[in-house]
Amino acid sequence: MRHFMDNVHGKINEKLNGTFKGNLEERSVKTKSTDIQISIYTPIDAKKDKLGIFFHGGGWVSGNRQSHQVGVNFMADATKTIWISVEYRLAPEYKYPIWLDDCCDVTQYIIENKTSFGVGATAKVGVAGDSAGGMIAASIARTIKNLDFQIIIYGVLDMIQETESYKEFNKEMYFLTVDFMNWFISNAFESSQDLKDPRISGLFNTSLKDVPPCLFIVSELDVLRDGNLGIKNILL
Repeated sequence: MRHFMDNVHGKINEKLNGTFKGNLEERSVKTKSTDIQISIYTPIDAKKDKLGIFFHGGGWVSGNRQSHQVGVNFMADATKTIWISVEYRLAPEYKYPIWLDDCCDVTQYIIENKTSFGVGATAKVGVAGDSAGGMIAASIARTIKNLDFQIIIYGVLDMIQETESYKEFNKEMYFLTVDFMNWFISNAFESSQDLKDPRISGLFNTSLKDVPPCLFIVSELDVLRDGNLGIKNILL
């Protein structure tokens, strides 16, 4: 599955790689348990007032900085903002909460050392991610209180799977099905009890009033759609 997903992203990237106009730097962040690789994308004429941290999708079992490079490139170019892409450890070798802890630790490090990444001391810091990475970003935005914004791109925000979009688009023609999602979940979590952890289920079960402002990017024909719209409605 990991090989298949990486091939999908590779074909997408083939025609779009090389469009980034700026500087790419690779670094390693030492956390409590390991070293995490990060890619820093600094566009030409980058602003110094914001810094974004990106977590790739892939069902927590696939994907890497390279597979999502084009998307991060586009965000950096479009916003004239420095973006950092995080290579967290993947399941099933490293199940929850390891991959989420990796992302939390790296985010906290970046916040505490943001001037070393080319922004000012008062720069705003936010998180973003797509699909499984969107869930990671949303969880971190609830956990780390001094973040300034979040961008959730068709995030996995509904682990219950009882919304109308799960019923309507649970077809192979839409790629992501309930069976596909359950396969990801079974590989990324030790047991169904993990889904009740406040860092996961808390997305729906606790107040979201203290989270930073959020931009939702939602796919219309997607089982994940209503989970994103549900969170959006709570935040309004």
